[in-house]
Amino acid sequence: MTRASSVMIAITYGALVIAAWGLTSLALDAEVMQYSDAGPLLGPAMAVAATLVVGGWVMRAGRAGGPVVSAVGGAASVWFVMLLVGSLGYTMTRGSLAWLLLFAGSYATSAFILVPAIIAGVLIGLAAALSPRAKSFARLHRGD
Repeated sequence: MTRASSVMIAITYGALVIAAWGLTSLALDAEVMQYSDAGPLLGPAMAVAATLVVGGWVMRAGRAGGPVVSAVGGAASVWFVMLLVGSLGYTMTRGSLAWLLLFAGSYATSAFILVPAIIAGVLIGLAAALSPRAKSFARLHRGD
């Protein structure tokens, strides 16, 4: 993938995360951040971190062992980074290290973390499948 297309895919991912959070919030009738004292920047910081991870995976698309490996690795990376950024941010807000695990435990299976991870996996998998390197790899193994 070229850098320009990687940046466009990452920006599209950021917009999709914001839209998905809005629709998920409406569907579940819940706030994205269930902790009211988290502040207004924790959610956007998590989204920006996830967008950067997606950009990195898309730039490496096709080199990481195929579309499935890229998709699963990207989704897992986004899930982990969102939990890490959220946990660190909320721990700094609360001032207690216990919240590092408590925040991660309460959000690990939250739809507000899982939906962006799934979207990331789909986008990264598509980018890897459509990358020129993946196409030449498929031709090489088909015998064309």
